[in-house]
Amino acid sequence: MPEINAFGASIMPIDWNRCPAVLIRPGYLSGAPALRDDPRVSPETIVDNMDAGETAEQVIENFGLRTSLQDVLAVYDYAQQQRVASPV
Repeated sequence: MPEINAFGASIMPIDWNRCPAVLIRPGYLSGAPALRDDPRVSPETIVDNMDAGETAEQVIENFGLRTSLQDVLAVYDYAQQQRVASPV
């Protein structure tokens, strides 16, 4: 069943296993997907904030991320590709 994001949009869960900027580690975020260089930040945080209109640079600054601009953009691009592959 689709999830509803913070903006009321229906979304399908994204399989982050093939995104190189995301890892799943026991002990961080209860084993949920997290950014490779910021293991306490979920990739959904990036996606939700960029969907809301923030730039990748703003997300990095607002969350104090160590993740590179390239990886933040890769996370967002990966999510966009997954949405196209699995439209709601």
